[in-house]
Amino acid sequence: MKNYKLIAVLILLPLCLNLFGVWELKRSIETNSELVSIQANINEILPELEALVSRSGSRAPMVEIDGERLSANLALSRLSTAKSDIKTLIPLGELKSWLAKAVIALGLLAALVGGIGMWGLSWAGARALHSRERLLHTFTRVSRILPYVLVGHIILMGAAVASILAFEGLGIWHAGKMNSGEIKLMLVALLIMAGCLYSMWQMAKQLRVMLHMFEPTAMPVLGQDVSEAQAPVLWAHVCELAARLGALAPDHIVLGVSEGFYVTSSDVELLPAGNTLQGRTLHVPMMYLGLLDTGEIDAVIGHELAHFAGADTEYSLRFVPIYDGIGRSLGVIAETMLASDMLQRTILRPAFMLGIYFMESFDHAVNHWSRVRELAADAAGAQLAGNLAMASALVRISAIDPVLLERIHTHIASAVQQTPEHPPVADLPTCAIQELAALPLSLPEEEMATQLPHPSDTHPSNGERIAALQIAVDDAVRSGTRALDAGQACAAMDRYFADPQALRTRITQDYINHYVAQDAAAVEELRDHASKVSGNVSLHEGARLRGLLLLIFCAVLTLATVAVLAIPFLSPTAGEKFPRVLIVTGCVLIFTVACILPFALRMRARADKTALLLTPDHLVFSNFKAPLPIQHIADFGLQIGQGVILNIQLEDDAPLPELASRSFFSPDAKVFKKKRWVQLQLTQFCRDDKALKAQELADLIGSYLNAGAARHLLQQRFEQA
Repeated sequence: MKNYKLIAVLILLPLCLNLFGVWELKRSIETNSELVSIQANINEILPELEALVSRSGSRAPMVEIDGERLSANLALSRLSTAKSDIKTLIPLGELKSWLAKAVIALGLLAALVGGIGMWGLSWAGARALHSRERLLHTFTRVSRILPYVLVGHIILMGAAVASILAFEGLGIWHAGKMNSGEIKLMLVALLIMAGCLYSMWQMAKQLRVMLHMFEPTAMPVLGQDVSEAQAPVLWAHVCELAARLGALAPDHIVLGVSEGFYVTSSDVELLPAGNTLQGRTLHVPMMYLGLLDTGEIDAVIGHELAHFAGADTEYSLRFVPIYDGIGRSLGVIAETMLASDMLQRTILRPAFMLGIYFMESFDHAVNHWSRVRELAADAAGAQLAGNLAMASALVRISAIDPVLLERIHTHIASAVQQTPEHPPVADLPTCAIQELAALPLSLPEEEMATQLPHPSDTHPSNGERIAALQIAVDDAVRSGTRALDAGQACAAMDRYFADPQALRTRITQDYINHYVAQDAAAVEELRDHASKVSGNVSLHEGARLRGLLLLIFCAVLTLATVAVLAIPFLSPTAGEKFPRVLIVTGCVLIFTVACILPFALRMRARADKTALLLTPDHLVFSNFKAPLPIQHIADFGLQIGQGVILNIQLEDDAPLPELASRSFFSPDAKVFKKKRWVQLQLTQFCRDDKALKAQELADLIGSYLNAGAARHLLQQRFEQA
């Protein structure tokens, strides 16, 4: 479906503009031909008329022009004026022809650019499957060219629309004096033209975003950049492993807390320090230096360093940072679109859609080569420490990671809601290792089909990786789920650093403070949402006037029915001549009244009855036994057609509302159990007897739902909303 939308935007829409230009050109040619013909006739008649006037003197004879008899003097004056007007209209017509031709050319060119762009992406994605070198070459080239293609397409479309507006604006001008209505119409055209120019100016403001949309953005990483002086043993060990593999050593080693081992050549935005690291970066989760044994650490770090060895080096250094950065860049554009107005969203949407299509075109090739390179990197890690150590490391990380993350999140939650009795942890790595040692390690069978977390690559499943290492699963699980000794693990972790206590304390403070600051910002945003509504808002149908009009219509139909049925009594001849027609007509009128009257009475009866009551914490429907809590609502939408339909999607775990007795003369909501929808249909939604537009209604309901959700989240944090 996305591809069809992209085809519609990039190809079909320009072709529609092209066809509009063809229609304009046909009109301009016909008008120009008529003007040339009229000019020729005037040039032929004018000399004869001038001679006639000069011969007749003061007594000008009468002449007939287009069936109208005029004096020769008046005819001469009108033809002279017409000749002057046509001298202006013919060049104007030629300009309109050129504008129509411009629309045709620009529409065709835009469709051609869009078609070539989509075909080129499909071709490049298929070509990238042949080799990693072709993937790198085609992806890099396309990422450089595509933004200019997109900007060119937008400029062509903007120019085509501007040409259409200019053509139609000039088409209002005609010979003779223009009346006030025509002048107003021209002013409207000028306003539309001004709107178009404003749109193009807004578009120009977004061109910089689109030209740079495929430039990689820095990858945010929460951690501590450690120098050789701070981690002499770790640096020496990593450099030794790189030398044994013939790989490039990292330029930076970043110690983290919750993310796994990985290498990246992308620029790294280091948090919370805020500085940017360039070059090759190795991320090491500090606690795993004690949770894994020496062989497992060698295997895992060797696996990561293998991405900077041999044929994988160029792929890791050039392609992965670009691919990873473009994905983050598209995320930034998505956020920009959400924060922009409708015009800017419309301008950026084709860029975003094409960017998604661009990434999807290469997904298959990227996934294929990612799997190949991950299995090759496993073999390189096994070369350093043995196949069992590599398989054991995969199992141990999979077994420890969910438990470790749960302990870390518990400490973050305690720090966020800290009390004097429970201050935040001062040494998170040591504390977490001690807590893990008290828990048994196990690996469910389904874990062998999971993938290790990694910020940029697609890893094969653990089962596939262990099979490729030719290690029995039972042996890998037995080794990977061995018991953990907290004292030995902490000592093994500390031996890599010159001052481990200071480093653990700093990493803990940075990590905890980062999430405390994030939580404080989130709480402030929730409070802002919660404060935007206060009190209750009653919404009703308010279709009293419509109901009255329908009642009047029913009364008229009733009188017509009485008149039809009275005809046989008033005129027996007519009754005998058209008995069936009168009976059928009377029955149809009675049936029509019977159908319309209940709905007319319904509109009058429920016009002022509350159909939906918005409160800060609930939505109250007139036919529900209990109010609907806002935290049970997942989303909502409006349908405009036969009245206004409000659809509310319930959360999957929310109980379905219970209906009270329904009444035809009351506004009733329906519950669709399978879809988990609540639906309320009204002729219109009114607030204080004022009908709400669709956007006003959506904004009102959205503000209450956002405020209610915010209040609920704040209440969960034991705060007063």
